[in-house]
Amino acid sequence: SIPTGVRRIGGALSATAKIDGLDERVNADVAIIDTGIDPAHPDLHVAGSVTFVAGTTTDADDNGHGTHVAGTIGALDNGIGVVGVAPGARVWAVKVLNKRGSGFVSDIVRGLDWVTANAATIEVANMSLGGSGSECLEGTGCVKSSLQLAIERSVAAGVTYAVAAGNEGADASLSVPSAYDVVITVSAYSDADGVLGAGDGWPTFTNFGADVDLAAPGVNIYSTWKDTGYNTISGT
Repeated sequence: SIPTGVRRIGGALSATAKIDGLDERVNADVAIIDTGIDPAHPDLHVAGSVTFVAGTTTDADDNGHGTHVAGTIGALDNGIGVVGVAPGARVWAVKVLNKRGSGFVSDIVRGLDWVTANAATIEVANMSLGGSGSECLEGTGCVKSSLQLAIERSVAAGVTYAVAAGNEGADASLSVPSAYDVVITVSAYSDADGVLGAGDGWPTFTNFGADVDLAAPGVNIYSTWKDTGYNTISGT
């Protein structure tokens, strides 16, 4: 099936995505900095993995969120499950969050540095995570955090970052990485049927403000899940 979010942003019409039920894969590499990705999921092309979560040695997703993001990005255009925005894109699991979906900034920075070191391969990175903080602007006398510096290094190396605006119903400038100018910050809207019309609107959870660059469907999104499954969740 084509999820409502993929349909709403024009995925079904894209000549690059070429969604037609044939497994012709988009030639792109995307790092998903998250809870890992289910390496055995038959609807995903997991190209590689690395973990920075203590006590783990593989990309196996013991939460589900990272696998859900991976499906929205690159679920295969085949005869099962769902199809992603860039069907068959090579997804790279950069595991920085634990089974509860939480983690340390230091581990996230290590994950970012790994992406930067592999910037010759990885074109895009997704960060559907965040925490409290703000951007340090040049010339204001503040000191940039390790997270801001790591993302700036990665962008300078040529990686494009798409990040969550955040799910606190607050201004995106109050959380990071959503506040950073060098990333593409995405908020959420609701869309029940994949087309513009009645029922579309802004969910109370989505962050907002001048730091938001794009809005995209984020309510009741159906995608891949851990243990080779599928699930419907919401978020930016």
